[in-house]
Amino acid sequence: MADEPRRPGRRTRLYALTDGRTAAPGTVLTMDTTITAAVGEEDLDGLPTEWQHVLGLCPAPNGRAVAELAARMEMRLTPMTLLLGELADRGLIHHRPPLEGAGTTNVHLLMRIRDNLARI
Repeated sequence: MADEPRRPGRRTRLYALTDGRTAAPGTVLTMDTTITAAVGEEDLDGLPTEWQHVLGLCPAPNGRAVAELAARMEMRLTPMTLLLGELADRGLIHHRPPLEGAGTTNVHLLMRIRDNLARI
């Protein structure tokens, strides 16, 4: 896709990207949490390549679901939530549940997520 940044050739170990953390205590993310970048492209200099890639994949205002980001980055869901938790704790992303204020599970939303992941 033309609007997405290129994937880095060499990947950094997860513990290096999260300062050795194995959990993000201040941030709770689920697979359907919507992530949007809180910084612009001009603020990406000096950040690890993987962080830049994630931020490039979730521009405001729409962003992307955690599960979609994990699929696009070819990461498992748990490491992706750790990485996103680190970004959230540093103020680099915004996160919101897609069903904010809803008391029930939206099956149609889950089906859309599944279908979008299948297209990747």
